[in-house]
Amino acid sequence: MRIRLGLLLTLLSFASSVFGIDRWILISGTVGAFHTDARVFNSSFEKDIVVNARFLQASTGGGNNAAAASVSFTVPKRQMRVMDDVTTGLFNTASLGGIQFTSADEFEVTSRIYAITPAGTVGQFGPGLPTNGAKTKGAVLQMKSSGSRGQTGTFRTNVGALNPNDAAVTVNWVLYDRNSANVGTGTTTMAPFAVIQPLAMTSNVFFQTVTAGVDLSDAWISYTSSSPIFVYASVLDNGTEDQTFVPAVDDKGVPPPPTPTSRTFDVTLQSFSITFAPAPSGLTAGDQVTLRIRNLGGGHGFQVQAPNFQSVVPNTGVLAVGPVLERTFTVTLGNYAYFCTFSTCGGGHGQMTGDFTVGEREPTGGGPGY
Repeated sequence: MRIRLGLLLTLLSFASSVFGIDRWILISGTVGAFHTDARVFNSSFEKDIVVNARFLQASTGGGNNAAAASVSFTVPKRQMRVMDDVTTGLFNTASLGGIQFTSADEFEVTSRIYAITPAGTVGQFGPGLPTNGAKTKGAVLQMKSSGSRGQTGTFRTNVGALNPNDAAVTVNWVLYDRNSANVGTGTTTMAPFAVIQPLAMTSNVFFQTVTAGVDLSDAWISYTSSSPIFVYASVLDNGTEDQTFVPAVDDKGVPPPPTPTSRTFDVTLQSFSITFAPAPSGLTAGDQVTLRIRNLGGGHGFQVQAPNFQSVVPNTGVLAVGPVLERTFTVTLGNYAYFCTFSTCGGGHGQMTGDFTVGEREPTGGGPGY
């Protein structure tokens, strides 16, 4: 048992050293009156640790503005390293951006971004988030947009995002008003390790369409991303300029299965053709299809074969001229073939065949992912 436990601890130590531990500060900078202070904590009683910090410059969209700057530093055991004005102190830059901290050993990071005003400082706390805190599907709640700077009793909200992946991501956004009505949608492409600086929550970087005149005094957004990302909001009191950091929460809602539609087609057989009215286009998986089959002349039979080569309309045999034969089935994704089954119906028998394609049904509801 001791050998196994020792081996397990060795493997865990190896995994930590190989893969590292990440903490992300989503926004920082020394810009005008704004400053960012950070603290890095080494919880170990036994060893000093080395931490690498990488600065990712923010943009007003989803692109990369500059190559990332990187530095390393040591944090002694059981100490908190104080890093006031962290972006200028570590990276010698006054730009806004995110910071990725990485170490082979356990550590934690916190931050505060704030503005210096005649009345003192106003700002917000920023946690150091682990990479597994990024989300592919999330929601940002308690956002407010009810006035402009200087109007006491009103609020405004900025939204920011960071892509912690080494590949580009596509993000779909939905904006909801006070009554949870969908009032805006949009799509953003973020480059690898891109940082979107805080922008007004209705910015066209996020939402290409926003309904005019809606009540956003209490609002929320949802998003779905092709890979996990960090999203947050900063809610500002227009009277005091006080700020509140609002991280994204999990959005675990699953859309209900789409409601199938019913489609009816008149199928006419005659020498030597098979016609559908209307044409069998626009079908999607799950649709219920009814065929009203009629032979207008000649000795013809009819059959429909599914993508798996099973017959959804089995061979009807030779159909009497005139009466309508009705068959109903549910379609799945793929190509369906139909044809005359009576090979001796005449010289044009080979022309009495065709096919139609069934596509995939799109999700329904309040926007991408809903």
